[in-house]
Amino acid sequence: MTSIILIVLSWFTVPAWASNDVVYSHPALFTSLLIIVAVVSCGLLALFFHHLEFVSFRKLHATLTYMPIAVAVVRKKDGHLLYGNKPCRELMGVRKLHDRYLYPDELNVQMVRDFIRPLAKLHGFNDIVEEFKLANGKTLKFSFSGQSVRCNWQSYWMLFIYKEKVHQDPHEKLQQDQRLFQQVLNSLSELVYYQNKSGALIGTNKAFDRFWRGRVEEGVVEHDIELPMISGANHSWTTAPDGSSRLLETNRNLLIGDKGEAIGTLSISHDVTDWHEMQEVLKNEIEKREVTELALAQRNILLDTILNASQDPIGLYNEYGVYIGCNEPFARSLGYTQESLIGKLAKDVLLPEQWEISQQTDLQVIKTGESIKMDDCVMLEDGTLVWYEVLKSPYQDPTDGTMGVLVMARDVTERKMAEQQLADAIMELQELSFIDSLTKVANRRSFDEQLRKMWHGHIRDQNPLTLILCDIDYFKAFNDNYGHQQGDIALREVADVLRSVVRRETDAVARYGGEEFAFLLPNTDLSGGEAVARKVHQRLAEKGLSHRYSKVDTKLTVSLGVATVTPMPNQDYGELVEMADVSLYKAKAMGRNGTMSMSDSDDF
Repeated sequence: MTSIILIVLSWFTVPAWASNDVVYSHPALFTSLLIIVAVVSCGLLALFFHHLEFVSFRKLHATLTYMPIAVAVVRKKDGHLLYGNKPCRELMGVRKLHDRYLYPDELNVQMVRDFIRPLAKLHGFNDIVEEFKLANGKTLKFSFSGQSVRCNWQSYWMLFIYKEKVHQDPHEKLQQDQRLFQQVLNSLSELVYYQNKSGALIGTNKAFDRFWRGRVEEGVVEHDIELPMISGANHSWTTAPDGSSRLLETNRNLLIGDKGEAIGTLSISHDVTDWHEMQEVLKNEIEKREVTELALAQRNILLDTILNASQDPIGLYNEYGVYIGCNEPFARSLGYTQESLIGKLAKDVLLPEQWEISQQTDLQVIKTGESIKMDDCVMLEDGTLVWYEVLKSPYQDPTDGTMGVLVMARDVTERKMAEQQLADAIMELQELSFIDSLTKVANRRSFDEQLRKMWHGHIRDQNPLTLILCDIDYFKAFNDNYGHQQGDIALREVADVLRSVVRRETDAVARYGGEEFAFLLPNTDLSGGEAVARKVHQRLAEKGLSHRYSKVDTKLTVSLGVATVTPMPNQDYGELVEMADVSLYKAKAMGRNGTMSMSDSDDF
């Protein structure tokens, strides 16, 4: 750059061969030469300094890009955002559009201008805390340090941004984490205890202490951590504090340290007595049914051996449909006497629809020569329903060789009633096994079974499957202040609201656990799931269940996590549950009483 200036000056300098008299004899020419030299020199100097400033900003940009803290370059006069590095974009939500940087929608330029206006005359500042009140009612709070810089011939602030520092004693934080961990354990209804490598008991929860008070050694299983862990659950019978026998299912897992070494075991036990008893009842009912069927089979064999003395209906008609023989029970079942029925046509005795069905089976028996067994129901004159097991067999009259049908009917009303009672009992047991006893919606076991079936069906059809996890906000505070009885009532009310939201028979609502519920919405995309979530908030608000101990509202509210996946053959439905759980966690983190959603197109 200096050489360019010297060349220009030398070009405009008077040549050595020119005499001084020529130059000084034309003062206007001399003055013009000086002005031209000055203008060109100033322009070249301006370009030189601009080049230096441009090179300086490029170096600054490269430095800021790799800085681990959030940095923004903001114009002093109007708050315009020139640059924001990656930590700044993550912290404040700044967006990059091509070569431009934009504030998030809820944080406008006016807010930033109001913040930096009082600092205009400073060259720098440190640790100024500023709160930005957003349009949605939320507040962003940051701490700023700034340094004045120049770029593009203008003054800018280079702002270093970080969240307000909260100093906490490490020992106090450790104690706080330990208290929180213990509170989480105490909130579980399962019996939880954990042991160190030597097998010594190092911690329990309240449920464990209440169940095993005075008998801790019974509840702790001796173990050798060097031996491999046995997979599966361990079942054992024991005595509850009230003296009743209870069946406990215990799962044990290794506790792993920071370096991957085994440091102890964690054991979780829960009471499965009721489930076991229901299984036993179902088993007994099935055994009773088998005994009943065996008895009925034996009875049928006995009846076949005494056809002529049988009290069961037996009838005979030829291929033309004329009754040629029967016993009294058979005639009585049709509303006739034995004498009055002989010689009549079947089509005149039976109702038209009965005759049509009977004729079809009769032709099949005569044509194939094989017997057909069926069930039939007859209403007697007194209105009593009688069930018969009907056996139709072919026969040939030895006198004239005509074909006919032999009908033998056995009264199986008792068996039908037993089968119906057994079916009702089985249905009731199945309902108890898959329905939550408190809220009367599907329980966790039913939810897992339905999710498994829907998952495989959606893999085959390649349709979207949506899961919504629902958690009642601050329900522990509700129980602590209103009592568990009112808490149970509130759970039933919420379950009724959730049931009222879904309309399709294929949609399912289940109690996922505690105060959590779940929706399974087959063939539903993410927008459909979000629509159901909006209905849940609306219906619950209309219900208006009081919750004066909530931190988000005076009424009982819920947080919802929506997840949608179009399952692939190599996927597991646990991914859908995890996505919904992450969405629910985000909804809670955003202040609760809201919905967050996620689909398989998101960066999960």
